[in-house]
Amino acid sequence: MATEDAAARPERAPDGQAWWQQGEEPDYRATLANERTFLAWTRTALGMFAGALAVLQLHQLAPFPLRLALACYLIALAAATTVVGYLQWRTRQGRMRLRRPLGQSPTQVLLTVALLALGCLVAAVVGCASR
Repeated sequence: MATEDAAARPERAPDGQAWWQQGEEPDYRATLANERTFLAWTRTALGMFAGALAVLQLHQLAPFPLRLALACYLIALAAATTVVGYLQWRTRQGRMRLRRPLGQSPTQVLLTVALLALGCLVAAVVGCASR
């Protein structure tokens, strides 16, 4: 699948065109829907960044090392969400321009696993705080 995505995202076509100039302009509704999806990924990442800052401010919740670990995990997850959101937008936009199927991505499964791990980390922090 990685080679299929890479093939859908060439930086330059053989004729020297950039990816956003290749193929034909997709229907504007599909382009706007793709952009809204990218913005949703970005909002999710901003929420995670805000959560990281909030966790650091909760002094009575847990000791600083646990709060720092939770905040760092949230920041790393937010950064990864931002990058994945852009890559998904870029891949899908390129595929729409070339009239190719949008394809599948394991991203949702990976994000689910990462959020489950976050839930476990939060439970551990709250469990330590209740002792």
